[in-house]
Amino acid sequence: MAKKSLLIVPIFIPHEGCPYRCVFCNQVDITGSKYLDDQRNVMNALKTYLNPSLESGRYLRREVAFYGGSFTGLSNDRQEYLLSLIKPLVDDGRIDAIRVSTHPLFVQDIHLKRLKANGADTVELGVQSTNQKVLELSGRPCSKENLLKAIFMIRKYKFKLGLQLMLGLPGDNEKSFQSSVLDVIKMKPDFVRLYPTLVLRHTALYSMYQKGLYKPWSLERTINSLKVAVKLFNKEGIPIIRIGLQPDNSLEKNLVDGPFHPSIRYLVDCEIGLDLMIDKIISFGDIPKHLSFRVPKNRISIYTGNKRKNIEIIKERFGLDNVSLFEEDLCRQLELVA
Repeated sequence: MAKKSLLIVPIFIPHEGCPYRCVFCNQVDITGSKYLDDQRNVMNALKTYLNPSLESGRYLRREVAFYGGSFTGLSNDRQEYLLSLIKPLVDDGRIDAIRVSTHPLFVQDIHLKRLKANGADTVELGVQSTNQKVLELSGRPCSKENLLKAIFMIRKYKFKLGLQLMLGLPGDNEKSFQSSVLDVIKMKPDFVRLYPTLVLRHTALYSMYQKGLYKPWSLERTINSLKVAVKLFNKEGIPIIRIGLQPDNSLEKNLVDGPFHPSIRYLVDCEIGLDLMIDKIISFGDIPKHLSFRVPKNRISIYTGNKRKNIEIIKERFGLDNVSLFEEDLCRQLELVA
């Protein structure tokens, strides 16, 4: 039987309500949507995602998410209108809750009260970085004081809090990104999203790239920094619900340069798996020529590595003849058994 999970019904409002045009952003090209102009577009999204899920009974929870803009930056009438399209589905139980993304500068009591009254239970903030220089160079000024104020208000109304970070923005480096990660950890979000910076057509960042004013991070550099971030969030028990943009035709057509990989989270997890295996071997003492690991169920590919890269690295580093991995249902963490 398939595992029941969460269904997100995405409704895109590209750039609506955004106070700035961040150098990295072109929501039209990212989402493939130009605008959300009427009830039909919302209903089409619900028909595409919601109706099949209700028929299959596959999902334990269903949520509508407004993405691509700053929801609470919309006019009051616009917010009321969009929420009114979803509220009847919340009332009759077809939708369990609504979630929105917004800018920290547009979080006020009136917005949060409206969201709460209409069935919303999650607010995501686009933090991107807590380094003021990076934010200014990225066209997204927001003081840490304003960010903390927004978080306080979201918590006051008992919303779930999601925070989004980007790495590789103009002026960013490994040290400043890790500092942003540590800052976010102190804010105790319910979950985070991590996005590498990509150069997309029709953005200010693309112009900077063409003029030689911006150079994107390599995939290797990005994965190494993400690995550190994932370890830190995992240590604090903060879920990472997404790493990287969703690969689709629109992104593929507009991507110019940058550390994009359709399975970037898998690559990061493989690097973390390699580190765990190396630590186990070093702590083992006298290392035999043949090693065996017990691996938690459904995690064997993480430890094997992409194209068996981890196995080859370990064999070469420790002069081993063979490395074996055995998947076991009852195994909770990686174990070196021989």
